[in-house]
Amino acid sequence: MTADAFLAARPRVRADVVVGPSLVRGAARIHLLKDPRTGSRLEVGPKEHFLITRLDGTRTLAEIGSEYTGEFGTRLGEAQWGQMLGLLHSRSLLDGGPTPATSPAAAPQDRPSGILAGRTRLVADAPALMDRLHCATAPVRRPVTLTVLTALTVALLAAVAVQAGTLWRQTGETAGRPVVLLAVGCVLWCSLALHELAHGLFARAWGGRATEIGLRWVLGATYLYCRVEDVQFLGSRARKVATACAGAFANLLFLVPFYPVWALLPSDAQARPALGALLLLGTVCAIANLLPLPPLDGYKALGHAVGVTGLADGSRTFVALAARAAFRRGPGLAAYPPRLRLVYGGFALLTAVQSVALLVAAGAALHAVLPDDLAALSWWLPPAALAAVLLLWALGVLGRSLRARRQEAAPATPSATAPRRRPVTPPIDPAGHHSRAGTGPGPIPDPSAHARKGEMSAPHSETQVTQGHAPSETVVALDGVTKRYGAVTALDGVGLDVRRGEFFGILGPNGAGKTTLVEIVEGLREADSGTVTVLGRSPWPRDTALLARIGVQTQASAFFARLTAGEHLRTVAALYGMDEATARTALERVGLTDKENARVDHLSGGQRQRLAVATALLHEPELIFLDEPTAALDPEARRELWGLLRSLRSEGRTIICTTHYLDEAEALCDRVAIIARGRVVALDTPRNLIRSLAAPARLLLPAAGLSPEAALALEGVDRATVEGDELVIETTAVNRVLTALGDLVDIESVTVRTATLEDAYLSLTGTGKEHLR
Repeated sequence: MTADAFLAARPRVRADVVVGPSLVRGAARIHLLKDPRTGSRLEVGPKEHFLITRLDGTRTLAEIGSEYTGEFGTRLGEAQWGQMLGLLHSRSLLDGGPTPATSPAAAPQDRPSGILAGRTRLVADAPALMDRLHCATAPVRRPVTLTVLTALTVALLAAVAVQAGTLWRQTGETAGRPVVLLAVGCVLWCSLALHELAHGLFARAWGGRATEIGLRWVLGATYLYCRVEDVQFLGSRARKVATACAGAFANLLFLVPFYPVWALLPSDAQARPALGALLLLGTVCAIANLLPLPPLDGYKALGHAVGVTGLADGSRTFVALAARAAFRRGPGLAAYPPRLRLVYGGFALLTAVQSVALLVAAGAALHAVLPDDLAALSWWLPPAALAAVLLLWALGVLGRSLRARRQEAAPATPSATAPRRRPVTPPIDPAGHHSRAGTGPGPIPDPSAHARKGEMSAPHSETQVTQGHAPSETVVALDGVTKRYGAVTALDGVGLDVRRGEFFGILGPNGAGKTTLVEIVEGLREADSGTVTVLGRSPWPRDTALLARIGVQTQASAFFARLTAGEHLRTVAALYGMDEATARTALERVGLTDKENARVDHLSGGQRQRLAVATALLHEPELIFLDEPTAALDPEARRELWGLLRSLRSEGRTIICTTHYLDEAEALCDRVAIIARGRVVALDTPRNLIRSLAAPARLLLPAAGLSPEAALALEGVDRATVEGDELVIETTAVNRVLTALGDLVDIESVTVRTATLEDAYLSLTGTGKEHLR
């Protein structure tokens, strides 16, 4: 298939695929997709969402690519389209593709049930039960009826507030009668069933699905639960907030009939204190469940309201980054726009205030209940209980971390008989069909074959394409890393993190500390202070289990010089316990098959560089370190290696790369860290670093065609100067100035240059003479 025919195709995403709303996780924006036939879900980034929503069968790939260029400033080539369409095809989301399996997605796996904690299902077919309840409660869910019920719950809250003193005294009386208090607790426990069913009913009314109804127990406490899926696909935020608050609404509605009975009973009736305790405790439980504290319903409602998923985790990360930034450590808060800073910072402050208020309220309640001789302890018991809970939680996290490390260590050594292989995506045509020899359109070209055209860098993808790993999982983390060589400080409190599947670039002038930083992460050097973790383990002292999972290409790579390239790779493969075919595959990946029988010391500098990369990739590592991988390569070989690196990233591998080619970093890297004088002076995506400059565009045209004075007279021109035989116009209104220039000069003679990563680099470091374009 020719390139023109490829870009003229009009693929279409299946019409029944549900596109969810835009959400925020951490500092990143994500979008959700759902396949209603299989129940599977897909999480994509803004760029992928932009493309998927335009694959409607009415526009060609070329037309969508033009829209993409206008939105994101980069071009899509066949390689990137191949990755995107391959992903959609593998998920059976393209129209005309293979029919997806209709079996529902597997429910999330819980820990095995035990005596202290566990769960059991109470309903064999929860969706069917919810469907019947949905039909039975249809009259109740009418707007008029819901308005009346809401008014009743508000009236109940007002009445309980007015009678709070009387209800409190009656609750105290009931506390002295354990049997009656137990009966009140049983009634409230039954209201939990209505609480959970209300969540399911509200979600079911708007297209959600209750997948499981059962009983949980933790340390002797039992409660009912209703697992609801697809809450994020309910539509408006109001629906999601209403679903989260439905449980508390049901609890209050459950109490409404008890209030008139309590109010009508004589003051000396024996049942009146019990009803008073039921009203007060039930109301407090319902209102407390609306507090924005995880895992309460109020926390979920707040997350839905602000459009943020994982609000607590994001807030903790934000506060940690803010604290480190206060001491000039870590990447800072540049990735967080003002709204997110307000959301995460406000939630952290709200959580702190709520926690203090709850501790004070608990202390006051205990002070009123406990005998006088124990009243002094009432203010200390809540903080002590909270500290105990936090300690148990920390121990649990530590235990899970240790178990995970042991599990990771077990399969770390490569098998001598079963080397790891790259996953292969079946070739497809733009319509989503499997390609067959001799029939139909040809397969999408291999991404590496088209990367040499330099069409664009691969779009930053947050799509979950590797199973078992979340896209935000941190595989390399540095905190306060310092390294000195005598009086010279190579690294000064460096802190950064690299996420799984990310292409991470490290830039900086000569002597900035780049190589020292990478060697510390690789385990070749020991940091003087700070912490370093790689794939959940410490790289120092040398960890042989970790070495089997990483691949390293250094500036001065060592070879078996008197061996041929093929013999060298076969020797390294044998050390990893892999067969000889692995060496041949590695040579093919870097384009050195014609040099298989050439001695290493007879290879050119560029060929030796490619052999070093092949050696690093030989054992199929999940984390790859590349130190200036394209140095000494000619432009065509550089582009070919770019294609290889893009394909490695598409397989889910994590790549950390140092380079002096700023165009290479801009084309390949998801994020870059710029290091100067041993510190991280910037850490962000190349696009965000360029945007932060707010630099004007420069229009270049022959100086003979227009004078600087005439250019300055045009609306939108900020500056006009003559440099050699060219007139250079600086402007922040490119389209307006180009329109005006079209009436004065030949528009084809005008060259537009916008800010690049090199401009951002020079602005941040004040140097960069050794960097090339």
